[in-house]
Amino acid sequence: MNILMILDGEFPPDERVEKEALTLLSEGNRVFILCLNYGNFKLSENYKGIEIIRIGINKPLRNKMQATYLILPFYRMLWKRKIESVIKEETINVIHIHDLPLADIGIRIRRKYNLKVVCDQHEFYSVWIVRTAHYNTFTGRIVRILSNWEKYERKYLALADLVITVAEPLRETYIKERGVKREKIIVLPNTPSREVFNDNNIDRSVVEKYRDNFMLFYAGHIDILRGINTIIEALPLIRETIPDFKFVLAGRFNRKYYDPIRFADELGVLDMIEYLEWIPLQKLPSYVAASKVCIFIPPNTPEMNSTIVTKVYQNIVMHKPMIVGQPELMKNLVEKNGIGLSIKESNPNDLAEKLIMLWATPELLKSFEENARLIAEDYYWEVTSAPLSDQYGKLKEELSSGIHD
Repeated sequence: MNILMILDGEFPPDERVEKEALTLLSEGNRVFILCLNYGNFKLSENYKGIEIIRIGINKPLRNKMQATYLILPFYRMLWKRKIESVIKEETINVIHIHDLPLADIGIRIRRKYNLKVVCDQHEFYSVWIVRTAHYNTFTGRIVRILSNWEKYERKYLALADLVITVAEPLRETYIKERGVKREKIIVLPNTPSREVFNDNNIDRSVVEKYRDNFMLFYAGHIDILRGINTIIEALPLIRETIPDFKFVLAGRFNRKYYDPIRFADELGVLDMIEYLEWIPLQKLPSYVAASKVCIFIPPNTPEMNSTIVTKVYQNIVMHKPMIVGQPELMKNLVEKNGIGLSIKESNPNDLAEKLIMLWATPELLKSFEENARLIAEDYYWEVTSAPLSDQYGKLKEELSSGIHD
């Protein structure tokens, strides 16, 4: 089959998109990715066998157009024109749309081109979007009121040929609250690839750099929803007890909405933080291996309650103890398997106490490492991606037999 993946962002890097594309490519499909280009890439290229086609656009303009997607037609018109162009040129069989925006385009043109439409939900979009910083500015709140993402989500996911989600509770939510048929939705957790996350892919100089530190590590998106402030607020409470403590923070942030470095400076703990900006995926295992503990403590929100983020799986396969917050799925995974601890929500005192306890009891850290090692093999992409292959096989059969909803 010829598969056109739609990504409302630049590619690479996007680990989940790349893993899915390479899996489908390995099974004899031809895979295209239609994505954006903010001036960093060629307009077209072959990447690991994936055929990439890019739409050149100014990033600030794109952000404004994307935010008003449900109000104004311009962004939809831009994408629809390009999507139809690729469909005609490459005889596309399946449109695979990553995340919720643009789903309506696939559904509306499906019959015209005899296509199947896959809606791949990386997160609980309608719940997540209303909590983002840009939707909570003065202008953003007006746009949010006029943008009914829940209604859009309910309408277009129910019409898709296949919906992909990241965890079982979210699958049940889509079935019960969004009207998706049970047989048309699968769980595809965002687990790491064995090719990248393994003991042989570790830069020993990185491990050596932090050898004398009790290093706490966070990598990923940095915004107000990630619990970073709680970590920084815990640092003054840790300083005297753990003099070699180091919080290594990796990722990008928008200073207009949130600046953790300035916050750390205001609290007088900037010397306890090392900010690395964005770490390429290939280098990420080295920093996980160098850490004593990894952390992810987002607030207990509906979207976090329904998912397990990829960094949790990455920590497991690297046998690394972790501290998580109260979101139920992550908390249960960590505590029931004895691979780390959870803390009270937005509670720097509890976090400081837990970190000091782990520092003082290395045997507990060791037991978390050993327990993670016992379950690691179950959380590799090569194991968990089987439903993707199975469902694409069914889509191929339906296309061959002319079955359409």
